[in-house]
Amino acid sequence: MTFLQKMGFAMFAFILLAVGSQTASAQANQNDNQGVWDKITKAVQGESKQQSYYNNRTKQKVSVTVKDVSWSDMLSYSSVKDAFGSSWAGSNLIAEDISLSPNFENGYYFLSFSLPEQESTKVVVLDVAGNEIHSEVIEDFSGTYESKINVAITQKGTYFLKIVQGFNLLNKKLVIE
Repeated sequence: MTFLQKMGFAMFAFILLAVGSQTASAQANQNDNQGVWDKITKAVQGESKQQSYYNNRTKQKVSVTVKDVSWSDMLSYSSVKDAFGSSWAGSNLIAEDISLSPNFENGYYFLSFSLPEQESTKVVVLDVAGNEIHSEVIEDFSGTYESKINVAITQKGTYFLKIVQGFNLLNKKLVIE
């Protein structure tokens, strides 16, 4: 664990202690405390968006969750952390409408997102073992990215998305259930 990670955990522990030490002495403070707790939870666990898909023909249901990479992910998936390198925890790129959706007819998943800035862009998808499932570099890219990802519709699991555009980075966790 690096010094910065240790400092991050120490800061998180301090915040939890500070929030936990507040008493519920006044009813008005209870809502404020809940708001602080919600912010801490969001900072630790990140945001997530879940979408369910259903194939009427085969009666197959697939649920895909796109979520921020959390501290526990960094600890749990060391092989992915090694594959991403020092950029694992960073995330300052804004991508809109990130979606991983099944194509039931052809049996694969389809990744899409939008980037407003035009710059050289690299897209990488890894499995939990750190193996590259998809990698692509696009020069002077902006707009909507759409690509087939070589993950079979029947294959459930956790994957990691890394998008690098110039000096900006976005990491997401993709969970298929």
